[in-house]
Amino acid sequence: MDRKGNITRRRALLAGGGVFALGGGVAYVASQPEPSGQRYVPATSHGSTATTDFGVELAGRPIAGERDAAVDIYYWTDYLCPFCKKFETETLPDVGRNYLDTGDARLVALSYPNIGQYSMPAAVWGRCVWSQVADSNPAAFWSWHAAAFDEQPDSGTDWADEDAFTRVTERVDGVDVSSVDTCREERGDSIRESMGPNLDVAREARIQGTPGFVIYNRESGAAGRLVGAHPYENFADAIDRVMES
Repeated sequence: MDRKGNITRRRALLAGGGVFALGGGVAYVASQPEPSGQRYVPATSHGSTATTDFGVELAGRPIAGERDAAVDIYYWTDYLCPFCKKFETETLPDVGRNYLDTGDARLVALSYPNIGQYSMPAAVWGRCVWSQVADSNPAAFWSWHAAAFDEQPDSGTDWADEDAFTRVTERVDGVDVSSVDTCREERGDSIRESMGPNLDVAREARIQGTPGFVIYNRESGAAGRLVGAHPYENFADAIDRVMES
């Protein structure tokens, strides 16, 4: 399906009766448990060169879960986003154990740089780490991904400079800093440009900040949208509704 067809399909899905939304376009801030410090590393992860029927380009993006999982979770994130850190520490480990590791769903990590001047460079770091380890040691990316969020302080974005991401990369086994630096220097511009189509998908889905999610049943075409750091119960309900539609 071409890009115009994907946009038409998205509009139809997001206007249809099988679609629901939670979050109202703002971050979910209701009382939640204290962060457990958990890190989620998926049991399986993979890459792909496909573009999904929802219009998400998968090439170069980390995907947690089985290739043939019926439900996609498109996760737009920013390493500088505090609500993304809440999702990563409070919700993702349970979503991972109960839906991704079981083969019911797969999660596609997508960049949505929107917090500060270093959001885009941080996104490029992530893509370059994935490109280095995707074939040989994909778990190393998820360890790096979690460590990058661990580096985030309680507030502010001044921490997110090159030195901070170098330290994170040096701490993670299986990731070579020099290879990542080479990728950033040689492929940085093309990586930035490649983010555009998936950002268009997010905006078509009325996701205007992070974290933002579209849950999409690849078999039935049902879709749901969530915006914000929802607790696990909301995610489980959303995934179940899309899975059963």
